[in-house]
Amino acid sequence: MNTRDAFCSSCGSAYADVTRYPRTCGGCGLQTWANPVPVSVVLVSVEHAARPGRVGLLVVRRAIEPQKGRLALVGGFLEEHETVAQGGVREVREEAGVVVDPTTAPRPNRVLLFSLAATLPQTALVPFSPSSETSERGLIFGSRNLDAWFAFPLHAEAVRRFYAALGHDGDADYLPC
Repeated sequence: MNTRDAFCSSCGSAYADVTRYPRTCGGCGLQTWANPVPVSVVLVSVEHAARPGRVGLLVVRRAIEPQKGRLALVGGFLEEHETVAQGGVREVREEAGVVVDPTTAPRPNRVLLFSLAATLPQTALVPFSPSSETSERGLIFGSRNLDAWFAFPLHAEAVRRFYAALGHDGDADYLPC
């Protein structure tokens, strides 16, 4: 069994205790922490012809666990060389096949690395191709009863806050795109 951080990354000595963090190396004294890997989640609003005057939020149906088959906002782990904006743009392209302007969006506006991209017209959505991570792409409209749709409670809360800021209150509705 491989234990994460079982050996010091500086001198290679084995840690005496790998059951908790921080871990202090007996060889060189380096401390290792179990810091989280940041995730960029992007809210991409889309003006859709089927809903004049309303915007939907871009979502994907998960093709992997956890919560396989449930909806999620577009997002994923940041690579170590990426900013939140760069990682968000990459994830939107990889998961949803949508190109977001990297010079204007996403702009981080939450400590949890949730970002809001500029609104896109429906015509910006190229045909979707399922991947190993996402089986479907669509738009979610509305702010009520979101927990029944979403894989992650924080995604549902972000959608609620997005629609609350617009003054839109209504039951959630999903439209594949």
